[in-house]
Amino acid sequence: MNHIIIIGLGSAGYAALMSIRRTAPKARITVIDPKLSDLMHPCGIPYSLGGHVNVAGLEQDIFLSKMGVEKLSGEAVAIETGSRRVIMRTGDAERLVAFDVAIIATGSVPAIPAIPGLEQTLYNGLYPLATVDDLKKIQDRLDSAARGIVIGAGAIGLEAAIALRQHLKTINLLEMKPQVLPGILDPDMSVPVLQHMEFHGVVMNTGAPVDGMLAKAGFAGVTSGGTAYGADFGIIAAGFRASTGLAAGSGIAFELLGITVDEKMRTSVPGVFAAGDCIAAWSVIDGARVPVKLATCAYRQGIVAGINAAGGDVAYRGTAATFVTKVGSLEVAGTGYTTEAAKAAGFTPVEGKLRAGILPDYFPGNTEITLKVICDRGSGRFLGAQAVAEKGAAERINLVSMALECGILPADFWRVELAYCPAVSEVIDPLNKAVEYALRRIAR
Repeated sequence: MNHIIIIGLGSAGYAALMSIRRTAPKARITVIDPKLSDLMHPCGIPYSLGGHVNVAGLEQDIFLSKMGVEKLSGEAVAIETGSRRVIMRTGDAERLVAFDVAIIATGSVPAIPAIPGLEQTLYNGLYPLATVDDLKKIQDRLDSAARGIVIGAGAIGLEAAIALRQHLKTINLLEMKPQVLPGILDPDMSVPVLQHMEFHGVVMNTGAPVDGMLAKAGFAGVTSGGTAYGADFGIIAAGFRASTGLAAGSGIAFELLGITVDEKMRTSVPGVFAAGDCIAAWSVIDGARVPVKLATCAYRQGIVAGINAAGGDVAYRGTAATFVTKVGSLEVAGTGYTTEAAKAAGFTPVEGKLRAGILPDYFPGNTEITLKVICDRGSGRFLGAQAVAEKGAAERINLVSMALECGILPADFWRVELAYCPAVSEVIDPLNKAVEYALRRIAR
């Protein structure tokens, strides 16, 4: 009976665990993870900050012992690949755990940019927002704060800024790129998101890289291009980087974006797999490396790693990078490449874009959606799509994601029957119209 060790119990580790149980029910499974609870739901943390989610619900025990799974609380610090043993540490104590097959699912850690003075203010008024412990530290500061700063206009930065408006008088958000959600939305699609943030009272500063910290017995604000932004408290949301320390200390190949794996989730060391945010992911469109850190693709990678670790044979084709966030009342979603990324990858992107009502004009309660699909002029394939709306953005982006994954061409998309009722949708959905616009431009 194989002994399979799973190192890390996030989305990928949990998916691997369940897949092993289904594939090889009698396999011996050990989980090594430092969390006190079995699972933690990081995507809910900004919404807990905003009062939508009870903090207690962000941590969950799944009773691993009842599943016949042993959990060892601690951190794996190295893998002896020759002798197949994991060196793990709990406090000051170390122990060796033998295995037959291992799965690394150590996830990612917040990216902390090299800003002068940051080390003196980090966790002293300036906090990442990645764990429940971070959340509790932030909540403890809110009663004594009036002015806040958020660094980074990715999903977590936007979600956090909206949440903080319920607690603080002023919020300044600084983003080094010239738009919000860079790499996810095209510049034109980001405009309504920025306007929505401003509507909610967040002062938006794009094209404003933070180049210094203000400190007065802790964090007191930031500087950017000679301008000082004072604050009592701040959140740094500059993205995430793959956790590759375990691989680096174990002679397992890794690269800038994460641990190197093949389509079976095998690392460079036989018998050691990896999945989730810790790996260097690739695009389902063309196989190019992409900096994607999403729970949905981590879960699918974990399924593949678990099945193959248990003796199965399945492959992972890549990620469509399908994304959605809810910022205030606005739903923002995207999949595949942006126009700029498509050009950089060697494609000739053609856009089909519209702004339209989701319901027929005559029906009350209509809301609008801004929608863009991106196709390749040469091959006629989908390359991506983006949507911004009060509702309906994610469901339409999910359809394009399916088309990317399954190879459905824009020219055949009219064959997909979408449900219609005037209280829910149009007869000809805005997505169909956007695809038709792109096809017309391709035909020119």
